[in-house]
Amino acid sequence: MVLLRSLYTILVISLFIALSMTGCTDPYQKIHIDNPAIIYGDKFNQETRLTLDGHYDKRNYSFIGTLTLGDNIKLENVMITNGFSLRFYEGATRTSIGQGFFDHKSLRLSFEVTDPVIYKLITSESYDGASELVVSSPASTIEEAKQVAEELKQLKAPYEK
Repeated sequence: MVLLRSLYTILVISLFIALSMTGCTDPYQKIHIDNPAIIYGDKFNQETRLTLDGHYDKRNYSFIGTLTLGDNIKLENVMITNGFSLRFYEGATRTSIGQGFFDHKSLRLSFEVTDPVIYKLITSESYDGASELVVSSPASTIEEAKQVAEELKQLKAPYEK
């Protein structure tokens, strides 16, 4: 009887500890990227620097933070969900830049630019609605940039097991 009670007590304490430990698991991974990037497309090819500062939310499978391209494009309140749109918020206004691919483990990013305002900021040209423009990082050549983009498109999202 005493042995059974002791086993029961140990089981209850172990269960309590296990449940407490799962509540202590941080669902956020801090992300800081400062890498070379290539912006390429039908009419454009340029080296730049890409930085991401924020965190990756493991529960919602998305990055939330700041994205900077070069010296003159800084987007606050950016959200990237792999395989979906890369978007940013200015107050209540949401802007979808284009489809984004992000791997929080290898810290690689690739996204298409289909928003006319961002397209013009990058290229100084008006967006015609059909021209391709892609940003990939880390990459120092157009070949590396295309490889990053293709590999990220092939990755399954964490929820697609």
